[in-house]
Amino acid sequence: MKYTVLISLGSNEGNRQENIQKAIAQIQVQLGSVIAISPLYETPSWAYEDAAYLNNAICLNSDFSPLDLMSSLLEIEQDLGRKRTSSTGYQARSIDLDIILIEGVVIDHPKLQVPHPRMNLRKFVLQPIVDVAPHWVHETVGISLSDLLDQCEDDSQIKYYGQVSLYNN
Repeated sequence: MKYTVLISLGSNEGNRQENIQKAIAQIQVQLGSVIAISPLYETPSWAYEDAAYLNNAICLNSDFSPLDLMSSLLEIEQDLGRKRTSSTGYQARSIDLDIILIEGVVIDHPKLQVPHPRMNLRKFVLQPIVDVAPHWVHETVGISLSDLLDQCEDDSQIKYYGQVSLYNN
């Protein structure tokens, strides 16, 4: 079965733009066809104090099941230097890859929740996914992503940073 997936990417450690570019390149090679890429945005850390993030989103067509896709994204994070700790709360990361939506799919599993349960609270997630899929209708709320962004109460600053240029390294 083919899945259309919206993935959010973020980085606030090291060469942030390069981390995102490398993640997208690995996703393209390993997991499916990237059919849309949003611009990069610089945003403040959300819910903790640290360096600013670069965020963007991609739309992917993949034959991977949602749980296999999530496992593969976690492996890509690890390959790109993400260190997960047992501490609670948010922390800096070289790369963060989250499945936000899968067209026509709702999942409530201990390893994956789709739609992402906090996506509507976060402008740094909503703006990039609206750039790649503005008319996508949220599977459980029933409104477009553009409308979700308009309704978002997150007042954090989101600043256009540039485009993603892909290369294979």
